[in-house]
Amino acid sequence: MDKKEYIKQLKQLIKIFHPDLNTKNYLEEMYNEITKILVNKLNEVKENDNSYENKKSAEKDYFYYKLGIKYYRNIHPDKFYKRNLDSTYETKTYNEFISVLNKIYLSFNLAEYYFKKLINEYPKSAYFQDSNEKIDLLKKLYKSYEKIIFEERKTVNYENFMNEMGLKIL
Repeated sequence: MDKKEYIKQLKQLIKIFHPDLNTKNYLEEMYNEITKILVNKLNEVKENDNSYENKKSAEKDYFYYKLGIKYYRNIHPDKFYKRNLDSTYETKTYNEFISVLNKIYLSFNLAEYYFKKLINEYPKSAYFQDSNEKIDLLKKLYKSYEKIIFEERKTVNYENFMNEMGLKIL
């Protein structure tokens, strides 16, 4: 029997003896003792399997990277504007502007948090270098966002806006 099957059977045994799933009174009293033994055995099997830990670590660094990217993508200047049919942009209302600004600053902090968490906890990760680069970009973007101020119902040309913000059109 391989380790995956063994772990699966141990988990099934733990479920079998659970008081909510078992109506036999005498087993209910023994549940704690039986579960302790089975959980300890399960932990032993998992601790002895180094590939399991490596896989778990690899999944976690990717998880942090994905979260960092998710929040990084929320940081975009077009969220301040409504696009018109003639490819110009119009400033959102003050309340919408403030709401978007709060969400963007929150995204800055969360993206930086997850990238730094990956860098600190998983220095050998495949995503280490990209996370460092994203943090540098976040710093540059943050400086450009400091220039953004609310202007009552201003209409802007997309290319002019990108040039003013110091961003490049890809």
